[in-house]
Amino acid sequence: MKRTLIGLIAFLIIMFPLRIYAEEWSELTGLLDDSLQLVKRNEDEKAVQVLQHFSEQFVIKGNEKKQEVTPDQVRVISLAYDKAQQSLAEEALSKQVKIDNVLALQLAVDAQVSKYQPLWMEREGKVMDAFSQMEKAMSKEDTGQFQQTLNTFLHEFNIIYPSLMIALPENEVQRVNAHLSYLDEFRNVMLKTKGGQMQLGIIKGDLQKIFHTVKKDEIAPSLIWFMTITGGLILFTLTYVGWRKYKGEREKRKSNVHSKNR
Repeated sequence: MKRTLIGLIAFLIIMFPLRIYAEEWSELTGLLDDSLQLVKRNEDEKAVQVLQHFSEQFVIKGNEKKQEVTPDQVRVISLAYDKAQQSLAEEALSKQVKIDNVLALQLAVDAQVSKYQPLWMEREGKVMDAFSQMEKAMSKEDTGQFQQTLNTFLHEFNIIYPSLMIALPENEVQRVNAHLSYLDEFRNVMLKTKGGQMQLGIIKGDLQKIFHTVKKDEIAPSLIWFMTITGGLILFTLTYVGWRKYKGEREKRKSNVHSKNR
C-alpha cells in the first residue's frame, strides 16, 4: 500500500510543474487578450501599455531556468511582439491590421504552452477559405482576382505563421518557408504555367496535413498513459481504504459480540 501511495505522489509531483508552467504562461496570453480587446475598442495607447507589461513579464519568465523556451522560440515571439507594437504606433494602418498583428502574437505565445489544443488551429477555416478563393481565381485565369486572393491568403497565413514556427518540427518549417518563397517569387507567372497549378495543389496538401496532423495528435499518448495509470492508482487506493474500513468495522463487531458472550 505504501508503495502505491508513493507511486501516486511521484506521478503528481511530475505533473505539477507542468500545470504551474501552463498557468504562468496563461497569464501572458491573458495580457495579450486584454491588449487585443483594447485595440478593438480603439484604445491603442492603453493597448501599447499592456504590451509593454507583457514584454517585461515575458523577459522575466524567459530568464527563469525552469521555463522550457528555446532561443528560436524567444526570437519568434520577440519578432511578433515588435511587429504588433510597431503597428499600434502607426496611425495610418487600419484597425484590422493592428488587430491581426496583436492576434498573431497572442497565438504564438499560446502555441508555446498549448501543445495539444492551440488557438491557431481555430484559424483553419479562414486560411483554407482564402486558399480556395485563390484556386477559383486560378481556374478562371483571372490575373487580377488571383493577385487579390493571393494577398488575402498570405495575410491570413501570416497571422498563424509565428505559431507554426513554434509548433512545427524543423523540416515542416522549412517546407512552409519554401512554399511562401515560391508564391512570392512566381506569383506573376503561376497562371501561365501548368507547374503553377501543380505547385498550388502541393501547397494545399501540405496545409491540410499541418492542420490535420495537429488535430490527430491533440491528446498525447504520454498524457493518456498518465491519466490511465493515475486513475487506476486512485481507484485502487480508494478501494483499498474502503476495504480496510469495512474490515475494521467487521472486526470491531466481532469483538463486541465476543465481549457480550463472556
